[in-house]
Amino acid sequence: MRLGELLVNAGKITPTQLEETLKGQAIFGGRFGTNLVEMGYLDEQELAHFLSQKTGIAHTSPGQLIDIPPHVVGAVPEEYVRKHRVIPVALNNRKLTLAMLDPSDFHAIDEIAFATGYIVVPVIAPELRLLSAMEKYYGIKRELRYISVEGLSRNRAQNATPAAQPKTAKAAAPPSPPEDDPWLSAEEAEILELPLLDELECFGDLSIEPTLDPLAGSSLYQNAPEKDYSLDGVLTGLAHAEDRDQIADLVVGHLAQRFPRVAFFLLRGGKATGWLAQVDQKPVPDFEAVEIPPTEPSVLQVVDETKSFYVGPLPAMAGNVRLLRALGGGNPPHNLLVPLTMMGRVVAVLYIGGGSTSLDVELPQLQKLMAKAAMAFEILILKSKILMT
Repeated sequence: MRLGELLVNAGKITPTQLEETLKGQAIFGGRFGTNLVEMGYLDEQELAHFLSQKTGIAHTSPGQLIDIPPHVVGAVPEEYVRKHRVIPVALNNRKLTLAMLDPSDFHAIDEIAFATGYIVVPVIAPELRLLSAMEKYYGIKRELRYISVEGLSRNRAQNATPAAQPKTAKAAAPPSPPEDDPWLSAEEAEILELPLLDELECFGDLSIEPTLDPLAGSSLYQNAPEKDYSLDGVLTGLAHAEDRDQIADLVVGHLAQRFPRVAFFLLRGGKATGWLAQVDQKPVPDFEAVEIPPTEPSVLQVVDETKSFYVGPLPAMAGNVRLLRALGGGNPPHNLLVPLTMMGRVVAVLYIGGGSTSLDVELPQLQKLMAKAAMAFEILILKSKILMT
């Protein structure tokens, strides 16, 4: 029985909450259980209990990962901890108790048993606990996301903090696209929000545990084959994208050919975090470490709260300063931000900056591109449901 089905049957989450979690994982990445904790549907202890029930393997207690003896830590080299995301928690004679995200990963168990000479006894641990222990004992840094939610059961909506809105410079009426605009067809309307997930509420009993790759993220540009960032290539790529980062890469890679600064920000719980960016067609290193808290007003908050675009100069506000600094500093006079909206909420914002002319004329095409990116996310969610039922 899948974890989602187990939780619904136990009355811990509703089918609607399962749908929300699935959507969140497709957009923000991470493991299914981590998303449940982030959204406030479970706490870590409950998650550990149900993971154990699902797999039939014992789970770690919080205390087991708090004070691991040095000789136990030293039993497993750091390279194996990093590679397989595991933590040794006990050593008894020739038996090594190993906390794992996936205790059914027999390849990892065999490799560590061979490297250490011990008999490995796997136990299961939630992702948040395990990553915290990896940082504590091996110095393997966590993403800011996991630090922010460590030990917490919070609801994003309850923690969203209203922010002061800078004066917007929205275009009064975006120009009509030319008749030969490749983004448009004669039947296609200007729809930025897709109703697909709402229409799927009848499938709430399809309780599955998604398996989107939680490790995808920071190596988008490493060892990758030549990519097609033409318009046709992007549209084809969006239709066949296998994870969220492919979607971001296609959008940013395509637009970076035309604009000096292009960036994607994720919005969650009132906080904006960097996703992917290019400046002068070069990837911005460690952009995923950028974080703009809800206490720092920015145009990203304006886009989030109004669910609309922003065009014009960026006011001198703390969040805007942080945004511009992450993209090389300065303050271009021409900026455009367009929301990516799903189920009535802004989940990401596309930023474009630089150039010598106003970006108003680009708005219709960029809005269509965001709508198509939202469709690609919907396809990812449906693929997960098909594969896991």
